Formats: sequence, C-alpha cells, structure tokens
Amino acid sequence: QREMAINAVQEACEANPDDLNLILTEANLYIELGDKERFKSLISQAIAQDPNNANLYFNLGVVNADLGDKDAARTYYQKAIELDPNFEASYLNLVALILEGEAAIVEEMNSLGTSRKDNMRYDELKKVREGLYKECIPILKGLITISSDNEEAIKTLMNIYGTLGDNQGYMEMKKLLEGAE
Repeated sequence: QREMAINAVQEACEANPDDLNLILTEANLYIELGDKERFKSLISQAIAQDPNNANLYFNLGVVNADLGDKDAARTYYQKAIELDPNFEASYLNLVALILEGEAAIVEEMNSLGTSRKDNMRYDELKKVREGLYKECIPILKGLITISSDNEEAIKTLMNIYGTLGDNQGYMEMKKLLEGAE
C-alpha cells in the first residue's frame, strides 16, 4: 500500500511540481519509511518554494540532528527561531543539541584520578562544560521572554545558573518557577 501511495504522490508531483502540499505529503511518506535523506531533500525543495516557513527549517533541524549533522541542525533551528521568534520547540531543540555533548564531558570528568595531569584535564573539561552552559543561557532567556511559564526552560536555566555558581540568576529562575507552578 505504501508503494502505491508513494507512486500516486510522485505522479501527482510530476504533474504539479510546484505544489508545496504534494512535496510535503511525499516528504512525510519518506520520513514514515525512515528515509531521512529523501525527506531532507524534499524539505529542502519545499523551503525553496516557501523560504519563510519556520516549520520547514525546524523539521530539517530535527532530521539533521537525527543524522548526526549537529552543525546543520543548529543552523536550521536558529533559522526557524529567526523566522518565528515564538517557535518554542526550536529553542528547546537547540539547547538540547548544545547540551548533548555534556554527558561525555561529565563521564570523562568522573573517570579522572587525582594526579596533577588528571586535575589539569578536569579543569579543562570543566571550562568546556561551562562553555556549553554559557552558550545556552541567551537561548533559554529568549525562550523565557516569549514564554514565561515554560517550566522546562526555567528549570534548565536554573540548573545552569546553579552549576555556574550564579546565585542571582538561580534565584530569579526559582522565583519564576514558583510563579509558573
């Protein structure tokens, strides 16, 4: 049945190559089949026709993140936010993408011993981790500005402030969180 659906949509697309809805229908069929590369190609085609559609950029961000292309995913999430500053999921996915590297950093930090060399490496890793956190702060602040009741964003920023030792920022988020609950 899927083969028939794909053939029907492809025929319709050939007859109406500029029909954005047909392109998106075909793209959705391919994502259901797990063909992310074909999906990516079709969404790129859709963007060429509708370059101000934040949702298309967001979807490309998701697929590129799934395919392991973090730089492209980041670019697409940022473009989605630029086109639609109220697109909450783009902010959250961008922060999640940035923080993905944190687990490996923490794992390595926890595996280190107490030698001078290990202590130096720990300090390096701590700076890298703090860099990830600092990168997320303006993104989360932007999200909280448009959605002051987004508990996930508030909690994440509160944890970041706590880890960075920013007591003022931590208390601001705690107060916001209490207001959101």
